[in-house]
Amino acid sequence: MAEEKGTEQTETQALPSPANRKKMLLIAGVALLVVGVGAPVGYLMLGSSKPAPQVEDVKVDTQDANKDETHAKLEGHGDDIELEEGEEALGAIVPFETFLVNLSGGKYIRVQLQAEFETPDVPRRLYSRMVPIRDGIISLLTQQSASDLEDIKGKEKLKKGIKDLINERLHREDVRRVYFTQFVIQ
Repeated sequence: MAEEKGTEQTETQALPSPANRKKMLLIAGVALLVVGVGAPVGYLMLGSSKPAPQVEDVKVDTQDANKDETHAKLEGHGDDIELEEGEEALGAIVPFETFLVNLSGGKYIRVQLQAEFETPDVPRRLYSRMVPIRDGIISLLTQQSASDLEDIKGKEKLKKGIKDLINERLHREDVRRVYFTQFVIQ
C-alpha cells in the first residue's frame, strides 16, 4: 500500500493543475499570436525600405562567327517608340477622380477625365494644385446644361474649358489635351 501511495503522489505531482494549464495555454496563445502577426508585419515594413533594383545593361554573347558582344537592355527599359511621319508622341497622362455634379437645369453628369501633358513627365506642381483644379472643374461643370453637352461641339468646348482651367491653375501651358473616359448625363 505504501508503494501505491507513492506512485499516486508522483502521478499527481507530474500533472499541472487546471489553473496552471490555462495560464500556460494563454501564454502560448499570446506568444503564437505575436509571432504570427508580428513577423509578417515586420517583414513588410522593413522589407519595403529596400531600394528598387537598378536596371543595368546586360551583356549578351551572340552566336555569330565574330562572337561580338552586344549590349541588350531589359525589355521595355529605354525603348523609344518609333513614330510614324507626322505623328507626335503622347505626353504623360494623368487620370482624375470621377466627377458627379448637378448640371444647371436639374440633370446631373458623371465624368471621368484624363489630362495629357506636353512632356512625358507629370509636372510636380499638379499634385500641389489638385484641389483648386478639381474645384474649378466642378464649377465649370455646374455652369453647363444638358443641352450644352449633347453634341460633339459642346463636349469639345468643355474639354477646351477644362484644359484652359488646368493650365491657368498651373500657371503654365502644360496640358496638351483632355480626354473623357466616361461621360454620362441623366
